[in-house]
Amino acid sequence: MPYAIDVITTNDRANLVSAWCHAVEDLARFPGFVTAELFEMKRDIRNAHYDFVGVIEGDDTVCESDAPIVESALHTVERTLCRLEIRLDGTSDHCDGHSWMVNPFEITNAQIPEVLDMWNKAKDHMVAKEGFIDARLFRARSETARYGLINVAHWRSAEFFMAALDDKAYVRHRARSMNYILHPSLCSRVAAVFTTDVSAHPRSLASRAERVGP
Repeated sequence: MPYAIDVITTNDRANLVSAWCHAVEDLARFPGFVTAELFEMKRDIRNAHYDFVGVIEGDDTVCESDAPIVESALHTVERTLCRLEIRLDGTSDHCDGHSWMVNPFEITNAQIPEVLDMWNKAKDHMVAKEGFIDARLFRARSETARYGLINVAHWRSAEFFMAALDDKAYVRHRARSMNYILHPSLCSRVAAVFTTDVSAHPRSLASRAERVGP
């Protein structure tokens, strides 16, 4: 299934979520729509230059449409069309206090094999740590995309993730990652719309969008 991932910078955080939800209301009327999630950056880990990241799942018609790109002089959106490269399954139920580590990898297509090797070795450390829930690694469909890979990992709290990151056993993975331009941050999921919401209430998605952030 295709994905569209939007890296969003804005001068109007307060209104971005509402505008995004209204845009998703239109997008979700497409038959090929599956899910849309919006993550707000709360803590910069390394060079996280964005404010929000949107993850949209659907067919090509959905992912290649303009929605839910918010047209405004206050917002900048970089869209990457992706496929799901790796999924580490786990419990995806949301609870207050959960955190998502979002990491756009600014790498070339030629670097992807070596970065995948790095990611596979590092994930063995992370999945064994307390608090890890699941992860998705997306790969750009275009060889010239700015973000060749984008990682979205779900943790029970930011504290659990930081403990895993600061563990001495992770040092070698962190040192290897310094060879690449990465933009990791810890985020809250501030809105989410799923296919079940669409089928039940096709014209009220903005009000039904899951608001879980502060």
